[in-house]
Amino acid sequence: MTNFILIIGLFITLSYAIYEQVIVPKRNGQTKLAIELQPQAKIDSWILIGLIGLTIAQGLQTGIQAFTLFLLGMSVILVVYSSFLRKPKLLLKDRGFFLSAFYIDYQRISQINLADKQKLVIDLTNGRRLFIPIKHSQDVIKVVNFFGGYK
Repeated sequence: MTNFILIIGLFITLSYAIYEQVIVPKRNGQTKLAIELQPQAKIDSWILIGLIGLTIAQGLQTGIQAFTLFLLGMSVILVVYSSFLRKPKLLLKDRGFFLSAFYIDYQRISQINLADKQKLVIDLTNGRRLFIPIKHSQDVIKVVNFFGGYK
């Protein structure tokens, strides 16, 4: 049962990584502007890697199956990729944008503001608010110009 759960989790994580890196840039037309975003906190990833490491250590003492050990090792590799190697991006398209692999149409935007130095705040028509932390300051200018400049 443990191996089955690990296989399902690895399959879902790998499918999402492929979807986000390969399929999303090709969906909904040509990408007009790709902006690198600030990565999220890394402490959660270190905790997860530590917990998987403890599971491996305990399993080695109690006689874990080789296949389960392999699956746990693959889990660590996917956590490292997802947390430390993958770069989150904002993809601006003709009629909308992708943020975290979700597509949002421009018609759903009610207001766009800049908060702090490099945080874009997008208010949607349904009352939700998106905070987009942009990594490089020169990219903030590109995004503002893409949406029509300061008003």
